[in-house]
Amino acid sequence: MEQQFNHFIMPLKLAGVALLTLCVSCTPIERQLQPSMTVTSGPDRVFDQPLGEIFPELENAIPTDNNGRVGNELVFWSYQLEDNRQVNFFGCAILDNVDCERRIRAICPAGGEEINRTVTPGGVRHLHCRSIGLAGTGDLLPNCYDDTQMSDVIVGLVQCN
Repeated sequence: MEQQFNHFIMPLKLAGVALLTLCVSCTPIERQLQPSMTVTSGPDRVFDQPLGEIFPELENAIPTDNNGRVGNELVFWSYQLEDNRQVNFFGCAILDNVDCERRIRAICPAGGEEINRTVTPGGVRHLHCRSIGLAGTGDLLPNCYDDTQMSDVIVGLVQCN
């Protein structure tokens, strides 16, 4: 009886070791960044200077209200330039744990061309949340407070394909 039991257990042990080896050798899959079209406020809430001072191309540009974000650190706004080209003006917060290059590429899912880029001061919102606390009626972000600080922001223009 004991020999039959060992015959049954040994394959299970080998399968467990094989499964554990496969799991340890796996590399995590990087999460895909997708643009979400949830931005309702304009760049005037982020930048103190007019957009035409940042990029002359935007001097008489018309907003198209096709605004979005890639994560919480990159925001973009769509404009029609005087020559009828559609471009996205973007701003990405320069933070240690944020890959702005990857987020900029995600603005245009089918690819695009970056036209211009610089660094300028902009208001960067920092959200600080506690894991335990009391939520009041109507609190959109319970146990959180946020502050906006002027920081350097990568800004640019990208034209999608």
